Amino acid sequence: MKRRSQGKAAGSAPNPAPFPYADYVQAKKTLQQTLRGPRFYGLVRGASGMGKTCLLRDISGSLDRHRHQVVYISSSKVSIVGIVRFLAQTLHVSPRRSYLETVQLLSEAIRAQAAHMLLWIDEADQMEAATLQEIRMLAESDLGTEPLATVVLCGLPALIAHMDAPALFPFKRRITLRCSLMGLRRDELDPFVEHRFGSTDAQRIPTAVRDELFERTQATPALIDTVVRHALSRGSGRLDGEDVRAVLDTHGL
Repeated sequence: MKRRSQGKAAGSAPNPAPFPYADYVQAKKTLQQTLRGPRFYGLVRGASGMGKTCLLRDISGSLDRHRHQVVYISSSKVSIVGIVRFLAQTLHVSPRRSYLETVQLLSEAIRAQAAHMLLWIDEADQMEAATLQEIRMLAESDLGTEPLATVVLCGLPALIAHMDAPALFPFKRRITLRCSLMGLRRDELDPFVEHRFGSTDAQRIPTAVRDELFERTQATPALIDTVVRHALSRGSGRLDGEDVRAVLDTHGL
């Protein structure tokens, strides 16, 4: 007869995948569902470190490449001419001398492909209003009943105020999907730490300092990850609350 193992059950291991906190899960679900339908305009906002880029990777990885094409643009200084050239290169369209001719050929190429194009514009809160307005006009250059591509503007919380510019009113009123990544809830902090660092290292973070960790990082996943990672590197045993506070102070939190 085999003897049953008397050892303790192994703890959970660190998980590098994005932590599924409530806002993140809701945004992912909403985007995935909406992408199954007609093309649309959307907006995703969140402070730095909330997981906006991870969200795009997650969405992109879950899409059928034959049915969707993701085009990512991240540059606050990009011009509409640069965007058109980039899209033309992506779709293997030879640019013409005239910008309008290039836009016409690009529109025809987007309309001809079977895939639903998702144009994800990062740092949109820092883009000039004129550039954003031109992006909308490019998406509507075919004069169809829906845009040629789904356009999602992504940026810091200031993106909401940025869209209040009078020049962007035609764009703002077309936005039908809005997602906000506001960070972890307090009851998600402990599961987050265990998810990122595994159960053994998670137990090294004193319970008494976790409320302070949550408040001083403003519930930002990336900041919590950085502080805990640095705190854990200070030794191999259970940490003291001052170890965590020292790291928070070092990062100006």
